[in-house]
Amino acid sequence: MNATITAATDPSVVAATQFELMERAWNDADGVAFGSVFADDTEFVNIRGEHHQGNGEYIGRAHQGLFDSVYAGSTVQYQVEVARLIAPGCILAIAGATMVAPSGPLRGTNHARITTVIVETDGRWSVTGFHNTLVQEAN
Repeated sequence: MNATITAATDPSVVAATQFELMERAWNDADGVAFGSVFADDTEFVNIRGEHHQGNGEYIGRAHQGLFDSVYAGSTVQYQVEVARLIAPGCILAIAGATMVAPSGPLRGTNHARITTVIVETDGRWSVTGFHNTLVQEAN
């Protein structure tokens, strides 16, 4: 499932492709595919502020557990808001996320903002930094 994208690709295209792969994997409840976009040394902060370190296999297993439990039947949609090259082979991207969960602690429609660092290694782009922040509705 992981698409190889050349180093010369526009940052917006790289970021959109990574988020499209994550979105498809989430909506298919496929932890392996979700983990495939992540680097071997990813820093991952979830919506509860918990910091995890690991590779795509670790992230994929953790997400499969979520897909099989609290996020069962959920769907997500990502929209890249910003994508820019911050150094050769290094992209900073920010995306909005809308997750709809039929049950569980986040039942209903939830919005988040995700900041990622996407790096190119040997012609392959992968996410090495991921910070997910739940956006609270204003009253």
